[in-house]
Amino acid sequence: MTITIRSSSQQALKDRALLQRELDAGHVVELADLNGAVLVRPEDVIALADQIAEEELLEEMVTYRKNVTGVDNTIFISPRGKTRHAARVKVAIDPPDAVDPRGNVAVIAVADGRVVHGDIEPRLLRQVQQFIELNRDLLIDYWNAYDTKVDTEDLRQRLKKIP
Repeated sequence: MTITIRSSSQQALKDRALLQRELDAGHVVELADLNGAVLVRPEDVIALADQIAEEELLEEMVTYRKNVTGVDNTIFISPRGKTRHAARVKVAIDPPDAVDPRGNVAVIAVADGRVVHGDIEPRLLRQVQQFIELNRDLLIDYWNAYDTKVDTEDLRQRLKKIP
């Protein structure tokens, strides 16, 4: 939760240690005497930008179930959009057949199959890694869809299902 601390620029500069503690706690410090200018840590702004970029991707994310991928759980694949991270896929964890990527998911890097976020059981991770290995070039092309012109239909037709 973000808490806004109202202050004046003189008050904020007078006690820099307090100001730093507030910023380190993730608080936004509003400088009322400077037309509502705010102070916030750069990493908090970057995290917010990343979160917004991820939310924008939800509209472009495609969902494939076992009949397409061979993976027991639903796989979510998206183009890069405005994100700053490398190509990755999401895997529905609970429920395993979810069609909403905002649920409980694990995130797996396409480059090396490592878990980027979430918890995933080893058997399912091996399935996802096998799927990525079979489709890595295509997944990266789709990730770069704005450059390569791979659309959702191309992706669907060219995906290889794990045995």
